[in-house]
Amino acid sequence: MLNDYLLSLFRSFFRQNYGNSLIIKGKPGAGKTSFALELLNMVRAEVPIHYISTRASEDPLLQKFPWLQEISSGKRSRNRETENLSEASKVNLESLEKMIEEGRLANGAHGEIQTGLVLNVEELLPELEFLYTFVDSNLTRNPIIVIDSIEALSEKYDIDSGLLFSIIQKDLVEGSGANVIVVMESEGENKLDYYSDGVVAMTYELFNNFLIRNVRIEKLRGVSIGSSPIYIYSLDEGRFHSFNRDTIRYPSTKISEPLQDIQSQLEVPFGNDGFDTLLEPGSSSIPVGSVLVVHRKGKSTSVDKYVNLLKNNLIKQTIAQGRGVIDVSSSNYESSRILSQCIDPDWMTHYITAEKSDRQSPYIVNLGGKSMIEDFPTEVVDFYLSSSQKPNVYIFSTDFLQFVYGSTFYGDLATLINSLRSSGIIMIIADDEEYEKILHFGTYVFHMSDSFGYVTVNSSPSEMYLCSIDNNAEGWPTIKLSIMV
Repeated sequence: MLNDYLLSLFRSFFRQNYGNSLIIKGKPGAGKTSFALELLNMVRAEVPIHYISTRASEDPLLQKFPWLQEISSGKRSRNRETENLSEASKVNLESLEKMIEEGRLANGAHGEIQTGLVLNVEELLPELEFLYTFVDSNLTRNPIIVIDSIEALSEKYDIDSGLLFSIIQKDLVEGSGANVIVVMESEGENKLDYYSDGVVAMTYELFNNFLIRNVRIEKLRGVSIGSSPIYIYSLDEGRFHSFNRDTIRYPSTKISEPLQDIQSQLEVPFGNDGFDTLLEPGSSSIPVGSVLVVHRKGKSTSVDKYVNLLKNNLIKQTIAQGRGVIDVSSSNYESSRILSQCIDPDWMTHYITAEKSDRQSPYIVNLGGKSMIEDFPTEVVDFYLSSSQKPNVYIFSTDFLQFVYGSTFYGDLATLINSLRSSGIIMIIADDEEYEKILHFGTYVFHMSDSFGYVTVNSSPSEMYLCSIDNNAEGWPTIKLSIMV
């Protein structure tokens, strides 16, 4: 299913009070046919639709779109004629017939369209013949037609594709108010782009050694395409799935519930169910003693927001069970603000932050900045988490450690990890410069990247996932992962 925003753009495009033509172009395997059929699937309950296929077989498509059997033409013969059209314009088709008769289109030559000449083209172009009949019988109903592909149709009848498109555009779109979607095999700019009302370009490329597919709206006449014309999509199970750039919103009211019971002393619930597939198969918890390394690849505010949400969900789930959290990360102030606004105050007594200051608070560890070992001795950790149950969660970010301790914190971090891991799990958020130096600590490693404003995550070189937002019943944002195919 198309995402809501992209779907609304094309629904608005096809619902205008006049016909529109849309070109879908891209390299082989980009998913042009899947996208075109998903557009038909979107509107088939609302308007008449038809699909012309030049494929050798439609069987693979029929498995995914069984309704296609009823609205497709191509190899099946039609016994309809255009001579009885009552209102659909056919002046340019008639000109084509005359040009064919006079031999002016031999070998696909270009030529100007003239009007007023009549000849039956039924035996020469049966696909077009049926289209004119289909449009004529559905005038004023916003019919939508897909031609897949115009180059194949052009080659089949040895007629220039630009001339075919011009005939369809002038007769069916401009003259009769129909909507036409034309699939093209070419990728770059072409002369048809200028004459069409909408152009969509589909492509795929390697991104961090993974295949990323994106669709770019180059033109969509009469419709505002918003802040970005590029959308990432996937072809999971052969169906076109596109994604939104989600906004992360936290609840406007406090979540007030009694503390949850601790289920196990041997593991910590991760609080991000969508990441189950990146942890142990079938598990939503992390065993005590584990170190999770979250790698922020590049500089991106989008990645920062998702990393912070990942961290906030882990904190929320931990303190909801009365377990302790010590947060030593650069974004702990953002977490403190969000959590204090949204979370039961009783839970917040188990959330401890660290900062380089002299501010006195039972919930803040003051850092001297000379040595991590001196700032986090066992007695300090036990004191601040004395009212919390174990196992605990300890969160660090390399940029904050660099700011407080300079570039020599790695040795102390290794020592501190060994002393803390017996009482809980450790999360380390690492930027590119520090990631390679702390990679060996990781029991689990998540790489989070930005692609066209979308955030992707992977933990192995074989699978990449796109992050999106799904708010639970409390209105709390959770991260949903969709595999990229």
